[in-house]
Formats: sequence, C-alpha cells, structure tokens
Amino acid sequence: MYLSIDIGKSNTRVASSRDLKSIVDITKFPTSPDLTEQKKNIKESVFKVSGGEPIQSAVLGVPGIINRFSGSFFKMNLYPQLNGLAYESFLQDCLEYKEVFVENDALLAGYGEAVGGSGKEFDIVCYLTLSTGVGGCRIAHKSADPSYYFQEPGHQIILEGGRECPVCGQKGCLQAYTSGQAFEEIYKMKPEDCSDDAIWDDYAKHLACGINNLIAMWSPEIIVIGGGLSQKFDFIYASLIEQMSKMTFFPVPEIRKSAFGDESGIRGGFFAISKIIEK
Repeated sequence: MYLSIDIGKSNTRVASSRDLKSIVDITKFPTSPDLTEQKKNIKESVFKVSGGEPIQSAVLGVPGIINRFSGSFFKMNLYPQLNGLAYESFLQDCLEYKEVFVENDALLAGYGEAVGGSGKEFDIVCYLTLSTGVGGCRIAHKSADPSYYFQEPGHQIILEGGRECPVCGQKGCLQAYTSGQAFEEIYKMKPEDCSDDAIWDDYAKHLACGINNLIAMWSPEIIVIGGGLSQKFDFIYASLIEQMSKMTFFPVPEIRKSAFGDESGIRGGFFAISKIIEK
C-alpha cells in the first residue's frame, strides 16, 4: 500500500493506492493551523484509507518552500515553527514509516497534470494553481528541473508598489491579486459566487501579466490552471486569451483547466513515488 498526502492551505487530502495508478480510498478534511491537531488528523486519515495494511512508501505535499538537499523545511508560512527543521520534525507522531518523501504541493499537482492530466500530450508544462494562495511549477519531459530551488510563481512582482501580500510581504506580487483570499478582499465576494464578467475581465488582466512572465522564463507548450478558482475557468478564459494576445512578443501557448481538479496533487504524489522506485 502506498500513501499520497496533500496538505493545502485550506484542505488536506489523504489517499491510498496499491499500484500507484488507481486510488483505493481518499479522504479530505480542513487543514488545521494547529500543528499538533494537523498531525493527529493525518494519522487518523492514514489509518482510515489504508485499512491498517502495511505502508511501503508515502509522499507528503506541503504548502511551502523545502530544501531538498538538506531534507528540511525552508519556509512554511502555515507552520513557521518548522522553518529550518528537518522533515522528521513534522513526520514524527504522524507518519512513522521508513520511506516518506516530502515535496512542494504545487509541484506534485504539476506532476499529476503533466503525466496523466491536461498536460500529458506536451513536453514542457507550466502548472499554475489559483487557490487560497498561488503556486506553480515547470515540468519538462515529465520531470521537475532539480536545479530549481525556488518555484514560487505566485510571488513574482506584476505591479511595482501594488497591494501588499500577507504571505511574502512584498507589494504587487501575483498572489496579491489572483489568490482566492485576494479576490475576496478586492471584489468583496467569494470567487465561486461571482458571475460578473467585468470583475473577471479585471481579474484576468493581472493573471495575464503573471502568465506572460512565466512564458518568458519557462517557455511552456501549455499552461494548466488548477486550484479552486479554476472552477471559474469559463469566466476567466476568454478575457485571459484577449489580454495575452495583446502581449504580442511571445506566442500564446495552449491554456487549459486542470483535468484532476482537487486530486491533481494526490495523483502527482503517486507518480513521484513511482519515479523514486524506478531509480
């Protein structure tokens, strides 16, 4: 039995698989800001989805920056007490197995979409998640570039001196305009309740700036949009393409909604385990 655990800023998902392709069972619960409670909830969910069967390997996706070389958390805004500590500081009392791999949650979601989702037909995939926060990654030939220490496209500056981001403290980053939290603050409503084309046109202007920068840096063949706001993809798409077309220096790549939705990170986690096993 294998486990894939995806800790999002809003919700945590825990799933099991026997073949790293199909899901045996999956459960979801609200992510707790209390680290002790979060560990307890994960441990209970692991037992639930595994049915008590032995666990061979597990992968843990976390919303933050990790140091893959030292095996430690670099910056975890959700649990700042983990900053600078080894993975074991989280895994103890939670996942008591020998083989537990830790990765950024957006990278795992990108894997899921690049391997079996909306980007499976392409070699270079840019995945962008628009959720409580904004994250993303570049997947080339079904692999992440190991030389990328930081992959945090949500914190690129798109408007100098703009809105302050409560996460990174910068002014004018992409997340300060396109995250679910920012949407509520700017437009005074939840994105899932918004059907106003004028609002989505304004939202798309900011998103287009960020995506244009990613095209300049990452040269993707496709942009895959995931996260909670992707549920409004039909409202975003037309305005986004219009805005992108005005930025004529770079050709606009294919832009698609994620195929797996909330399960992208879970499925990417199982793929990550399979790659490690192959080595």
